[in-house]
Amino acid sequence: MDLYKHVKQINEADYLMNRLIYKHYRKYLASSITTQQAVLLDIVYFAKKVTVGEIAREMHISSSAVSQLIAKMEKKHFIQRSINSLNRREVYITLDKKGLEYFEKQEHVERAVANRLFSKLTSSELKELERITKKLERIAIKEFK
Repeated sequence: MDLYKHVKQINEADYLMNRLIYKHYRKYLASSITTQQAVLLDIVYFAKKVTVGEIAREMHISSSAVSQLIAKMEKKHFIQRSINSLNRREVYITLDKKGLEYFEKQEHVERAVANRLFSKLTSSELKELERITKKLERIAIKEFK
């Protein structure tokens, strides 16, 4: 079997699993936000505290587009702005109440999936899957950054 066919089968299996997981756990996941808003939340979550400029660079969009996105998410209490006390022109973006809840629900789903699916793998299968996934991550970072 050629490389493309292998990759296609892997991607199709991954897509089906994710679709089934989403269908089963959708009540826990925030469906009221767009993909772009979810990306914004991920950036803020991993950075803990981030500026509009940093978000714009990460998302490859203008600072004004980020500001509009932030305004919408701030109204919904997913994120909040705070002024840097050392540089009053700089604004920090952090998670707000609904943003924190969003990631608590995500963790709940991740734990449930780990218990229902990944627990069915042997320890060596799990380690091999992790090893291969981390290797692909390193390759992707090298190729696409």
